[in-house]
Amino acid sequence: MHLEHALASAALVELVTEFAPRRPYCAWDKHAARVRPQAMALTAPYLQLNPPAHHAWLLIDIDRIGAATAWIDKDLPPPTYIAINPENGHAHMGYSLAAPVCKTELARLKPLRYLAAIEHAFTERAGGDFGFTGPLAKNPLHPQWKLWEPANAPRYELGYLAEFVDLARRRMPLEAGVGRNCELFDSLRFWAYSAVREFWGPGRGDAWREAVRRQAEALNTFQQPLGNSEVAGIARSVAKFIWRSFTPAGFRDIQAERGRLGAAASAKVKRAEHEKVILEAIEHLSVEGWMPSMRTVAKAVGCSISTLSEGYGHLWTS
Repeated sequence: MHLEHALASAALVELVTEFAPRRPYCAWDKHAARVRPQAMALTAPYLQLNPPAHHAWLLIDIDRIGAATAWIDKDLPPPTYIAINPENGHAHMGYSLAAPVCKTELARLKPLRYLAAIEHAFTERAGGDFGFTGPLAKNPLHPQWKLWEPANAPRYELGYLAEFVDLARRRMPLEAGVGRNCELFDSLRFWAYSAVREFWGPGRGDAWREAVRRQAEALNTFQQPLGNSEVAGIARSVAKFIWRSFTPAGFRDIQAERGRLGAAASAKVKRAEHEKVILEAIEHLSVEGWMPSMRTVAKAVGCSISTLSEGYGHLWTS
């Protein structure tokens, strides 16, 4: 691979500029991140590439010599870019997503899980750092890094990326990358379904949203916690979704349906028990292979002939 100090293609410049936040985090020292207008942030060696609302990039951090060829060594597709630290050979591989994945809308949790599984598999395959959570990444437009990129800055569908790794029976990673968003969504959502009942009533919406926000912050106990903006976004989505879809009337309908299902299940058990008694009576009363009459069986089990005919007549016709 031929590497040179960053002179990004026009296509890569366009991708970075299009998806970086208007006021992204950036840093000249990665331990001192600040929010700056995009024009200024683009000149920093460390940059927030993914906007707060969605993932436009799949980013892999590889902290070892030879990181630039990890995708070749491990049969992965060529990244959209690789930004390499010339001092130690460590690198960030960036894959541009053709369809960015929303991370603050509850209805799109399935694509977020899909991305989390792919991110975990690519990191594992490439020998990347599971502790890398962003939001800062090596800015591929900055001359501090050596840059490699294929022609035309390719963008990838998730389905295509998934073909390079085995996602079967892969457990959702909870502590790394996108997996934290999914875990917080789930934990907060399960809490909210029960908690919202305490806030039903006129004028309680603001109190509900504040309670969800506090609970989201309390659940953000990952080894590398999510940023405040991500936690707040997840809290807003969960609060809005539950408040809109889980109403007192809806709860009554759910309870009624549970009652109907319980009654149906109970009736099914009783029917099975009754049928067992009838079959035992038929077997006991059978003589030399002859089927006893309904009258004889009804008398033996203590029910009417009409009950047998209407509910268990199939035992005589089968």
